[in-house]
Amino acid sequence: MRSLRTSRAPRPVAPRRGYTLVELLVVIGVMVLLAGVGAMALAGRGSSGAALSGAQSILAGMVASTRAQAALHQTFARLIIHAQQPPAANALDAEMYLRQLQVIRRETLPSGAIVWVATGPSVSLPTPICVVPPPPVPTNHLRSGVSWNNNAATGPVSTLLTATGFSYRGQSAAASNQFFDRQGQSGRIHYLEFGPDGTVVSNTTGNPTKIALTTAVLGGNALPAFDSATTVRGLFVRRNGAVAMVDSSTGF
Repeated sequence: MRSLRTSRAPRPVAPRRGYTLVELLVVIGVMVLLAGVGAMALAGRGSSGAALSGAQSILAGMVASTRAQAALHQTFARLIIHAQQPPAANALDAEMYLRQLQVIRRETLPSGAIVWVATGPSVSLPTPICVVPPPPVPTNHLRSGVSWNNNAATGPVSTLLTATGFSYRGQSAAASNQFFDRQGQSGRIHYLEFGPDGTVVSNTTGNPTKIALTTAVLGGNALPAFDSATTVRGLFVRRNGAVAMVDSSTGF
């Protein structure tokens, strides 16, 4: 006698969910940032040119991460750069000035208050690399004999916005504000800001935002001294968030 087998209908296969644009932005930002950190480690054993290339990769990763934070949380996000000039009450300003970067986003507290919150730890550019400030570059930032093209349209300068007396909250739920890990303090920053749709809102000129990097003589509680107007790299950040690498001082 043959056994009867009960036939079963095949189970429907659930369709695979594709990656969203926001998820892709987050992944790309993390990958670029990790590549930059690796380049920074290599730069520590190489020339200032290698450090400059590593810093450029780190900067590109942080720009991508900032844009991803804005899109993911449907809020405003900023890449901020320490711009509190030394000497100051705290000697850490000299170490961080134009070299420490942080990604923050805007949040609304249950009380209705609007605050800026760090999305992760701050990142330091490899020695001896600094962000070139918006024009005009102060003469006391230049090594003897060095001159700088301060033309905002064609010069190797950054076209970032600046804020003074700025502070933000750390990743924890602490009620106090901070300034680059220093509790209860505030200071000056240069920044690039993205809106919830992933577009740049800190620059409404129609031109790309420029972020320039250069080598400098560092040391003590003193201002950096940019040592070459031609040893410059950086980024163009277009209105739509697209990033282009700039590999020479004449490319700006």
